[in-house]
Amino acid sequence: MRLSASIRTLLALAVLSTPSIGFAIGDSFSDGFYTRGVEAASYIDQGGAIYDPFYLPVQSWSLLPRVSLTVTHEDNVFLEPEDGTANTSVALVPGLLAVWGRPANNHVYADYGARFSLYESEGEVNDRPSHMLRLGAVYRTGKSQIQAQAGFRHAEEADEVLGARVTKRNYSLGLGAEHRLNGKSSLGLQGNVERHEYDAERYIDYDRIYGAGRYYRRLTPKSQGFVQGGIGRDEPHRSEYSASAADFYDVSLGVRGKQTPKIGAVGRVGYMWRLYDDEHRGDYENWVASLRASSSPFGLTTLSAELYADITPAVDADGVDAVNRGLTLKANRRLFFERLRGSGSFTLGQTEYVGLSSGADDDAGTTKPRDGRTDDYWGFSLGVDWWTKKNVSVGLAYSYTRREGSRGDDAETRRATSYESGRWTLRVSWNY
Repeated sequence: MRLSASIRTLLALAVLSTPSIGFAIGDSFSDGFYTRGVEAASYIDQGGAIYDPFYLPVQSWSLLPRVSLTVTHEDNVFLEPEDGTANTSVALVPGLLAVWGRPANNHVYADYGARFSLYESEGEVNDRPSHMLRLGAVYRTGKSQIQAQAGFRHAEEADEVLGARVTKRNYSLGLGAEHRLNGKSSLGLQGNVERHEYDAERYIDYDRIYGAGRYYRRLTPKSQGFVQGGIGRDEPHRSEYSASAADFYDVSLGVRGKQTPKIGAVGRVGYMWRLYDDEHRGDYENWVASLRASSSPFGLTTLSAELYADITPAVDADGVDAVNRGLTLKANRRLFFERLRGSGSFTLGQTEYVGLSSGADDDAGTTKPRDGRTDDYWGFSLGVDWWTKKNVSVGLAYSYTRREGSRGDDAETRRATSYESGRWTLRVSWNY
């Protein structure tokens, strides 16, 4: 049963529907709990040396199991300003991707991953299991397509934007429809619902609802450009945090597909306007973006870039928005022989805080601890992967992150909101 095209389609849908969150510089497996089931499955019947996963065809279904054992050492697990606490952890990370159907018709998929802690050297680190689940489906007719996706992720991890180790749960639900008008253009509708929850009382849980319309126009035989207009709302869960509630509107231009044989891009860049329920807050506007591009100009090396900008409620200060911006550059290439791959990335990020904390006195500057504060981030990661002939791979990665907090403030405030953190990860994986 040939499924490579199907899995590539699923990967593209996952990229389109999954927003970037924060600017964490981790190893390349962190978002899916040290698994790359969807990526690896794209090589299922290509006969290449890399990935070459194992799969179980069950009539119209295919099941792709995977499992990793990881050893990680972090020198500042709680992102403390100085004298960081080190932690060494050992974890078992299983996963399973299930696919039903064909890309030319209708198909459904489910991708599940978990992380089970076997050892934590620092007793204050939570050792409860973490979970990740992605569900998706596509229904096609001659001129139309409907796709749906849902996601759940629960984990305790270091959050570089908050500057703390937090336990959080993210839920997402998306629905999209597209109808082809003619050979060069089509119309689309998209809707998304997100819920962000934190275990600690000091953080503000909130929901985001968003809907948008798109008009697509063909640019090349394999790519399209589009214009998008959307409307949404950010809503805190508890009424005492009403200063963070806001309606927002945006317009943007975007692309998808392969613009040339060696360059592909997907995503959009635009502008957002926010209107707050709190009559004491003024409206706010800024640019937004979610754009990814990749190229393989030299054959052996794949270069990629990700641009991200969004405006969300600051979850640790009511009445304040966090304007997150970031650019990540990545490279991946073969090293010496086909089964040895190296990768690297470099990220620049910034979070600017706008608005007043709930209950602040407008005439007293000292009561506005967050308004105008800007935190800068930068970091890099380096990794190497070696793939054996027995569906086993071994990876070693190092990542480093530094935050320069409260830029332009006094020295003590800058020190208290800054940190640096490094992490080593050794991973052994089977069939993913």
